[in-house]
Amino acid sequence: MNRTANHPGGLALVDYWLGDADAATTEAIDAHLLACDACGAEFDAIVALARGVRGAFAQGRVASVVTAAFVAQLKAEGRRVREYHVPRGGSVVCSVAPEDEVLVSRIDAPLAGVARLDAVVSRSHGLEGEERLHDLPFDAAAGEVLLANALAEVRGMPAHDTVVRLLAVDAGGERELGRYTFHHRAST
Repeated sequence: MNRTANHPGGLALVDYWLGDADAATTEAIDAHLLACDACGAEFDAIVALARGVRGAFAQGRVASVVTAAFVAQLKAEGRRVREYHVPRGGSVVCSVAPEDEVLVSRIDAPLAGVARLDAVVSRSHGLEGEERLHDLPFDAAAGEVLLANALAEVRGMPAHDTVVRLLAVDAGGERELGRYTFHHRAST
């Protein structure tokens, strides 16, 4: 518990919700939530937020960086996962089908020694400028970044090309790790 000696803070409640709190902290928070309406309300808000994020992800409204274990879990649950693997400097022709539930781009990258990873995304279908994604989570040993695309958004896009550039960022500046091109074909 980290807000005060008497009340758990928001981070402690998140750890509790995720099952990441140790046994003693879990027991103390259990007892506290039974007695404190204010902390109970804060915990209810955390639970509602988690449900909202899960719902938005399930509806394909949220893009995120995911892990291989997360993708494997989705498949084990019977979710229809469409994956595209793009080697460094490569491209892929891609689309989505009506039955797809999750769209994952597996992007190979040399991540050893990278401290911070950014991505710059540009699309050819008329959206102005580039979108920069800052400080992406990654597993250097895996040598890939897994992007779960906002499927609902992708379904509505016309045929276009998307270029993703991965950048290693450090105190000395940034360097391009790779460029990846997705030739999207509109859903039928």
